Amino acid sequence: MAVTYSLLVLTLLALANAQLQAINGRIKITTGTTSGCGDTVNFITNQLAEAYEEYKEFLDIEFVPWGRTVQNADGTQTCQFGVNDCFANRLHRCVLDQLKGNQQAQMDYMRCEFSPPYPSYLQRSYACAAAAGLNLVTIDVCVATPVGDHLDAAAREAAAEPMATINFVPSIVFNDQIDVSLHTAARSRLKSMICFALADVPETGVTNCPI
Repeated sequence: MAVTYSLLVLTLLALANAQLQAINGRIKITTGTTSGCGDTVNFITNQLAEAYEEYKEFLDIEFVPWGRTVQNADGTQTCQFGVNDCFANRLHRCVLDQLKGNQQAQMDYMRCEFSPPYPSYLQRSYACAAAAGLNLVTIDVCVATPVGDHLDAAAREAAAEPMATINFVPSIVFNDQIDVSLHTAARSRLKSMICFALADVPETGVTNCPI
């Protein structure tokens, strides 16, 4: 009981000390994902999607589909949730690359992938890419040939430091500054955090933030 109480106190202190700030009236959120992860599903569907719809004009959203993937010496990959996880993460990287410059389309795509029936992870399906209006031949070439290898390398590099520090999927990083307390708080109260950060910038017009 004492251990449980101590953990609760530490968690509450971490949340209390988490102070997100906007930079020039904007907030960048980088989410490290992996396709088979239930915590990633929960964050994208229950936290990020809702916050994005409310404050999208102030947000810069970035996804890094890599998680705990290991790049093996023979060029293959080992993923936390098996071969389907590897396939889906590769697909996510290819689709997000095709949708770069269109934040709304990227957000819609990831919501599709992390909602039932989880097309790429459970069905090895390109359904969400098709829903995004992309050329599936182009996507398939990226997924199935070395064309997409540079995206693997970029994701591996981008995920390395957040995973080493946060050691959790999804990893949540604000404004390119890794902060474990902000990551922890964002898993349960992202919308509130964003609101208070924007409310500190009068030009945003954001007020009446929920706790």
